[in-house]
Amino acid sequence: MNLSSNQRFLRAARVYPAVGEEVLNDAVVELQGDRIVQVRPAADAAADLARPDARVIDYGDATIIPGLIDAHCHITLTGDGTPYEQQVLDSDEMMALIAVSNLQRHLASGVTTIRDNGGRNRIVFDVREAIERGYITGPRMLLAGRPLTHSYGHFYWCNGVADGADQIRAAVRRLVAEGADHIKIMASGGATAGNIPYYPSYTAGEMQVAVETAHGLGRLTTGHCRAAQSMVNAVEAGLDCIEHAEFLVPGEMMEFGGGVASSGQMVYDPAVAETVHDAGTFVSFTAQTGGWETLVDLRRQAEHGPLSAADKGRVSAIEAYFDMKLGILSSMLADGLAPRLAISSDAGPYDVSFGGLQHGIELAVAAGMTPVAAIRAATAVAAAACGIAEQVGTLVPGRLADLVVVGGDATRDVSRLWDVRAVYQSGALVAPLIAHSGQDTGTRPLTPKGRAASVPDC
Repeated sequence: MNLSSNQRFLRAARVYPAVGEEVLNDAVVELQGDRIVQVRPAADAAADLARPDARVIDYGDATIIPGLIDAHCHITLTGDGTPYEQQVLDSDEMMALIAVSNLQRHLASGVTTIRDNGGRNRIVFDVREAIERGYITGPRMLLAGRPLTHSYGHFYWCNGVADGADQIRAAVRRLVAEGADHIKIMASGGATAGNIPYYPSYTAGEMQVAVETAHGLGRLTTGHCRAAQSMVNAVEAGLDCIEHAEFLVPGEMMEFGGGVASSGQMVYDPAVAETVHDAGTFVSFTAQTGGWETLVDLRRQAEHGPLSAADKGRVSAIEAYFDMKLGILSSMLADGLAPRLAISSDAGPYDVSFGGLQHGIELAVAAGMTPVAAIRAATAVAAAACGIAEQVGTLVPGRLADLVVVGGDATRDVSRLWDVRAVYQSGALVAPLIAHSGQDTGTRPLTPKGRAASVPDC
C-alpha cells in the first residue's frame, strides 16, 4: 500500500452519492487529494483496484454517503437540558471551550459542515480561527455570529440587538465585516425568558432591510420562524431560508418540564406552506427539538423499571408534542416542500446534544421520508440551503471529499447512521482513529531517524 500517494479508492457494499435516489452497489469512491475524482461500480474500477500501488480501503458491508451537514446548531451552548438563563452565566472563554467539545463530537458523528445560527459576541469567529490555524479539529463552519433580534427578543444576550431600520442595517454591515457567512434574524419569539414563540418579532419591512443589506454584501439570510405569521413575514421580506417552521399560532402554552422548551400549538396551514413553496424558500426543519432526547432517555429508563408519575406525564406530553410536530413535517412533504427541506438539529439549546443529527434523520423517516430522501435532506439539500452545494453535500467529481462510512445498509435503515466507521473531511481521515477505521491493514514498525541520545543519570 502506497501510504504517500494522494490517490485513494474507498470501496463499500453501497455508495449513496445523494444525487437522486440511485444507490450504487459494490462501488468505489476515488479520491485525489481533497477532491472526489469519480464514483463508480467496483467492476468498472477493476483495473485501477488491481494496480500494485493502488491504495484501496475496503470497508466491506458498509455504506458511504456524503458528509452530513447540520444547517442549524449553536456550538457555544451545552445541549444538556440547561435553560438559557443558566447557560448565559458562562463566560465567553467557557463558551469557547464548550464549542470545541461540541465540534469534535459532531465531527466524530459524521457531521463535516455546520451552520451556526447564533452565538454571543465574537466567540464563534475565534473558534473558527482556531480551527483554521490548526489548533483544534472540527467541522467546516458557516457562521452568523450575533443573531439580529429586537430589544429583549430571542437570544438578546448574544448582543445582536437591533431596533429599527438604521440599527438593523448597521448590524448587518458590522457582522459581515467581522466574518459572518450569513445573517440570522429572529423573526419570531423563542424560548428566551419573556418571549412568546407563537408571535412574530420583526415586521416584514424590518426584515427586508436586513435582507437587502445582506444580499448587497453577498450574504444569505435565514430566519428563526416558529410562529406561522413569522413564516409569512419572512417570505414577504425575501429571506432565503426559514428555520423551525413550526406553524405556531396564538393559544395556550404547552409545558413539558425542566430541560424542554415551552411551546404553543402547531396548526398546519396549507396557504402558508404554499407561500413558502412558491417563493422557493428553503426550510431548515429542526426535527428533534422539543424534547426528543429527553423522551428517548425516559423510554430507556422505563425498560429498567417503572417511571414516576411525573415522568410518565412527561412522556405523554412529549409524545403528543412530537405527534404534532411530525404531522407538520408530513404535511409539508405532502405539499411538495421536500426538494427544499433540510433536516437539521438545533444542537445546543435545551436537550439537543451534539453528535446526534441522526435523531432528526430517523424522525424524518418516521414522518414519511424514504431513508435516502432523509439522508439527502441532511446532505445535498442542506448544502443547497447553506449556499455551498457546489462544494459539498454530494459525492460528485470535483466536489470536496467530505464523506462518512457507516456499517450496514443505511439506505434502507437509517439507524445504521449511528455506526460510524470513518469520517473524511477534504480527503483527510478525521474520525475515528486510523487504527479503528479500516485504513490501517496492519502494524507498521517505528523507524528511528537517528541514534538515540543516552539519558543522563538523575
